[in-house]
Amino acid sequence: MEPDDHPRNSRPSLWHALLDRTGPGERVEDNLAGDDSRIIMDRAFPFIEDAVAKGRPFFTAVWFHTPHLPVVAGPDYLAMYEGQAGQRPHYYGCITAMDEQVGRLRSKLDELGVAENTIVFFCSDNGPEGRRESDQSPGATYGLRGRKRSLYEGGIRVPGLMVWPAQIAQPVTVDAPACTSDYLPTLLEVLGVERIDSRGPLDGVSFLSLIQGEMSQRGSYIGFKSTGQRAWIGDRYKLIAPSGSGAFELYDLLADPAETNNLALQHADLVERLSAEYLQWDAEVEAEREDAGR
Repeated sequence: MEPDDHPRNSRPSLWHALLDRTGPGERVEDNLAGDDSRIIMDRAFPFIEDAVAKGRPFFTAVWFHTPHLPVVAGPDYLAMYEGQAGQRPHYYGCITAMDEQVGRLRSKLDELGVAENTIVFFCSDNGPEGRRESDQSPGATYGLRGRKRSLYEGGIRVPGLMVWPAQIAQPVTVDAPACTSDYLPTLLEVLGVERIDSRGPLDGVSFLSLIQGEMSQRGSYIGFKSTGQRAWIGDRYKLIAPSGSGAFELYDLLADPAETNNLALQHADLVERLSAEYLQWDAEVEAEREDAGR
């Protein structure tokens, strides 16, 4: 994103925090012209290069802005999609620029000789912006119900990729649900490391057995809560209260991923059991939040 083209006409800035830094990080004032995906990746490379040079394991979180609003692509990327309607040239251009940076990261890992045994995760944080797919909000849910800010599948089901050449030689598709809360327990299992903190139980589970083909199901539920909405998602069934009314809906995600057939009345016993599980989870989350705030 070129500074002069920023739609909010604000001064570009970037906050940069390193793993070994204490405090909130530092404000960066240089190297801010151009595509923001490249600018962000430029900050990750020195940390990775330094860790490899010192023979030190590293963890790097790269938080791309793309394709979050405001979506503004640079001239070169806009030209790639000339003739597309509405916001699509900017949207597609920003995603192309981000894709280049993911490729650049993988090339850098290869150049440093650590690509084989470095795990790369990639995913979005939520579904596409806008009330419906249009020229102004071109992100697609491919038939899933809802979009960003909804706990229906269109708002929370996103692509998730994991690259680990040393252990995943051939492409594997995992159909079981997973979430970013699973990253930590997965990495702990990969490293053979026990948790050393005294905080409460982790929400996530390790999905190492899933990608290794030793298991085909998650075996546990994933909890969500957002702006009065609640959801409890398992390998097959999903319980969701789409508003603060407290009324739960039940969907069979294997048979009905678009969430068109509410089964709550037909399976009242299952709704009762799953809602009790959700409420217990929610109470534990709130208790931990209060402890953390003390």
